[in-house]
Amino acid sequence: MRSVYCLITICLALMLFACSDDKPAPSSSDKCSSSKCTGKEEKSAKDDDKTEKQTPPDDEDEPWGDAPRKDDDLTVKTDNDKPSDTASTERGYKDSKQPEADSLDGKELMADTEFKAGERMKVSRLGFSYVVPAGAITYFGTGGAAIQVGEKGGDLLTLIIARTGVTEAEARDMLSQPYDTGNGQSLTPQGELTKSGDRMSRSFSSAGLSAYSDVLVGKSTGVAVLTIGPAGAESRCKAASAKVADTVKFATPGGEKDRVKYEGDLKGKVLKVFIYKSGGAGYGGTSWSSETNKHWHLGSDKSYLYFYQHTGASSFDNPDARGGHAADTNKNHEGSWSVELTLAGVVLMLRDTDGVIHTHALTLNNGRLYIDGDEATVGPSDKVR
Repeated sequence: MRSVYCLITICLALMLFACSDDKPAPSSSDKCSSSKCTGKEEKSAKDDDKTEKQTPPDDEDEPWGDAPRKDDDLTVKTDNDKPSDTASTERGYKDSKQPEADSLDGKELMADTEFKAGERMKVSRLGFSYVVPAGAITYFGTGGAAIQVGEKGGDLLTLIIARTGVTEAEARDMLSQPYDTGNGQSLTPQGELTKSGDRMSRSFSSAGLSAYSDVLVGKSTGVAVLTIGPAGAESRCKAASAKVADTVKFATPGGEKDRVKYEGDLKGKVLKVFIYKSGGAGYGGTSWSSETNKHWHLGSDKSYLYFYQHTGASSFDNPDARGGHAADTNKNHEGSWSVELTLAGVVLMLRDTDGVIHTHALTLNNGRLYIDGDEATVGPSDKVR
């Protein structure tokens, strides 16, 4: 069961609150750390990766650190170079009835540390806290995407996932989607979604697993509690999820000042990623190459334009034949954008005009900005202001 939960921790934690193929890669710190929360004697895999502290630069005139390098403009085919006038800029749930205090009580959650039952844990940066239920322990790996709560010696695993800026519609959509568990199966929604105030709930199941999720939508932050167990444990999963969800409290996120600073630095900018790959070997002198260009134009009015172009080419030259081929792939969309905070770090959230959310992990390393692990250049946009 432990190996199944490792896969679920990695896959589901990154899928909640996002419905896109543009997601950050899972952190290696999530790998098989569920042994910390199952009471087993097995030792989890050591994680050598460290997350770079994401502190905005002091220089207001040079967003995200060093001045951008010179980058040639790319002409990308698109039918519409202007953001939609109807692009929504909604984020968060201002009408939430969940109380939001100025600060939180409890013990600050620390990475790679095990906490026992009865302790109230707080994540000040995201503005929420919860109590570790009786008979359980909680653990969060460095750079992880989910907090784990597990029964000592039991077979249930509860994941806590949180993000700022979650709308009621986004929480509802999350509970309406099937989720790939990473082992060739999917947890699919079962029955009707229930709603009580600002709390939404639903059952999920697959061939060998059952699950239950409660999502609480606060004014600034959304918190999803998902309990997973073996097939036939639906009622136990529901009860275990409620034990955590019932204790969740909200406060103003401590990272809000930095979040707003990040957004301000990116307004009116274009972020560009260029990836080139090539190779060739074997009989016939076969060779290939590919170029990928990704452009994010981020407007001050919170509208965005995203352009994606992938070009692949190959050639062969042998005694029997000579030739080659090339093909382009374009994937463009537009809508509204914001910078949000997650347990794993800072993300760029794109909400396109079709209602799809696209998430991209943002990190800073030595003054340079990386998107989903790829270095990006930053400069003034020629398409948005």
